[in-house]
Amino acid sequence: MRISPLIRAAAAATLIGAVAPPGGHAAVLERGRAAATRPVFGDRTFVEAVKRIRPAVVHIRAKLPKSTGSGLMGFFGRGPKREPSLDFGESDLRGSAQVGAGVIISKEGYILTNQHIIKDAAEILVKLHTGEEFTARVSGADEKSDLALIRIETKGKLTPAVLGDSDAVEIGEWVFAVGSPFGLAHSVSVGIISAKGRDLNQGPYDSYLQTDASINPGNSGGPLANSRGEVIGINTAIFTRGRRHKSQGVGFAVPINQAKSVLDDLRHKGYPIRGRLGVSVGEVPAKEGKKIGLTRYQGARLAHVVRGGPADKAGLRRGDVIVEFGGKTVVTWQTLPRVVARARPGEETEVKYYRGGELKTLRVRIGRRPDRPGKPRSQIRNALGMRVEEITPRLASRFRLEAKRGLIVTAVKAGGPAERGGVRAGDEIIEVNHTAVSTRAEFDKIIRRAEGKSSEAEGSALLLLRRGGSDLFAAVRFSR
Repeated sequence: MRISPLIRAAAAATLIGAVAPPGGHAAVLERGRAAATRPVFGDRTFVEAVKRIRPAVVHIRAKLPKSTGSGLMGFFGRGPKREPSLDFGESDLRGSAQVGAGVIISKEGYILTNQHIIKDAAEILVKLHTGEEFTARVSGADEKSDLALIRIETKGKLTPAVLGDSDAVEIGEWVFAVGSPFGLAHSVSVGIISAKGRDLNQGPYDSYLQTDASINPGNSGGPLANSRGEVIGINTAIFTRGRRHKSQGVGFAVPINQAKSVLDDLRHKGYPIRGRLGVSVGEVPAKEGKKIGLTRYQGARLAHVVRGGPADKAGLRRGDVIVEFGGKTVVTWQTLPRVVARARPGEETEVKYYRGGELKTLRVRIGRRPDRPGKPRSQIRNALGMRVEEITPRLASRFRLEAKRGLIVTAVKAGGPAERGGVRAGDEIIEVNHTAVSTRAEFDKIIRRAEGKSSEAEGSALLLLRRGGSDLFAAVRFSR
């Protein structure tokens, strides 16, 4: 029988007549018993937790329209990178689908996953842990938090996951991830919470959980769970370096409380409605913060207050420093937009702020910020048969680009002019008709001018493309 070191120490102290510690030997024995019953790595804690959550985890394969995948080049990378980057890519080996995971959150068939998994999908296939496969439809999506809600129709019984409290998660807490790394469905990996509130510069509401649990392409959309089997996050991205597009011990998950705040809106409206304060904020100057007793970076200084907005109506002014919102400390100025976004429109919330060195309190009625899906940044053009977008960090990660700005082809119409001219999704556009371009406005201006030419010979565009580190030309003749 294995004896706890604390119990052994207490017994030894009794035998040699040692002086009893505070609380007596009984207290030591009690602490020893408590320590002996705590879950430790290697016992059945995670076995039971995985059993609880596994029926709620699904494998997702989102089929892409022809020619939108990045193929082997996209999956294995485009060559060495000088700096680490975020990897959101989940393309399968054929480049014809996005592979990921999801978690069932209701008996009605609603499944929470990542938006980047199902974006642009022609068909979404969902496989349950039993092996049954269904076609899913999109109920709603939120690009800013990279979340999506999809639904399957089944007469069978579904087991939804238990959603935990990500705000209560502690750094160092044991967690595990479940997903489909490299297409291997329902794989489990274990780690700890490495950090909270990570800002990855992917959007205004970034506040990721960081974990060292092994996360690889295909884990996206799957749950990050605590030792009780409760979902505390949705796995979203990993840091990668060079060609090693695999786990490096630095993974990120969207906190489940952030997802909870938009679930009802995604289900009933198809898009989230977030709280609005009607202000723009910035960092508190160091001297000002020190003068009013704030720690470094604490608080959010109001740089502008929208006239007639919720903050203005409540009495907030430019220059006020908000230090607490709805009972939550504003740790840094970036914290405020995140907590405001999670507040429900119409509710009254208490705000604590400094004005002229004096701490004040007021209540503000939260406004509405509907995040309706806007028009796509670029549609597949009828004349060229391809979609062109300005490079963003997410697109750079998706297509394994070293470039941080410029233009990229994100989709090519099957059988269209661009495909016939040799253009592929993932190509960077360097020049159009011998003119350098780096923005959509520059690209559109040249294309419109070329389209306006009347002769057949001039009804085309000569594109200088960069593909996998090499430059090549592609002549695309316009559709007439």
